[in-house]
Amino acid sequence: MRKNLHHLNALRSFEAAARQLSFTNAAHELCVTQAAISHQIRALEQSLGTQLFERRPRQVRLTVAGEQLLAVLSDSFDGIERVLASLGNPQVSTLQLAVTPTFSSKWLMPRLPRFIDRHPDIELHLHHTAQADVLTRGQVDMAVIWTTRPPPRLWARRLFGTALTPVCSPALERPEHPLSQPSAVCHYPLLHEDGPQDWQRWLTHVGLSVRATRRGLVIDDSNALLTAAMAGRGIALGRLALIADDLRSGRLVRPFAQTIEAEGAYWLIAQPSMVAQPRFRSLAQFLMDSQGDPDAAPAQPEPASPPPSTT
Repeated sequence: MRKNLHHLNALRSFEAAARQLSFTNAAHELCVTQAAISHQIRALEQSLGTQLFERRPRQVRLTVAGEQLLAVLSDSFDGIERVLASLGNPQVSTLQLAVTPTFSSKWLMPRLPRFIDRHPDIELHLHHTAQADVLTRGQVDMAVIWTTRPPPRLWARRLFGTALTPVCSPALERPEHPLSQPSAVCHYPLLHEDGPQDWQRWLTHVGLSVRATRRGLVIDDSNALLTAAMAGRGIALGRLALIADDLRSGRLVRPFAQTIEAEGAYWLIAQPSMVAQPRFRSLAQFLMDSQGDPDAAPAQPEPASPPPSTT
């Protein structure tokens, strides 16, 4: 007899709150009140005789016992979800992937048809977001994010970094200030992604004074940044790994050859419980194999050894 089965509702409340480290977010996910979540978890703690959360002002943290319970519950609920999905449609398994809009449009989309052709049994659902916590909120199975360091407690694999190079519309150049030398940037507005740090590093790299440049737009989205550059609003620093098609088509040109390495990189992240699943391994291997030309066939995937829980 399973004497603890009456705790199922409380365990579901605990798992949602522990995964998100928020009673409020757990309440939203389960469509109940925050008071109901708190009551369920208090009752569970009293029944178990141990504290699962450290409660602080506006913050909760898991105790050692809470972390142990979360690890078991995450695997268990993931297993239940997989079985229910297979019972509903045994021929197709779904995979929820979150990607940034620029990565999706510039890198993933040209390569995605090959994955779909090779894996007709996997139904891929794309979620476009720049929020790195989309995975910890339980909304997707895996995500590709741009970061200098992946979030803790997750499986993570670095896909690739990239160089940054000045790019602009071919119509931007003015005869009185030809774009033949890096010093010409002093006569054109610069387009900044999030802030001036990358341009400051590039200017220092080519031996120019940061103060000698004209101010320009600060844009918090790399897709919008490239759109502004194509529209002739100024010179942007584009990620070489993403702009090959724009350069081939002539929508963008590189006035100078000098590059700097971007401080971030694209990382594939997932909950550790996802790593052993065939659908995850199929897409992860495909992403790692597809870093070259989008028209080139990727290498055949090799059996992957179990990755570490974090990188």
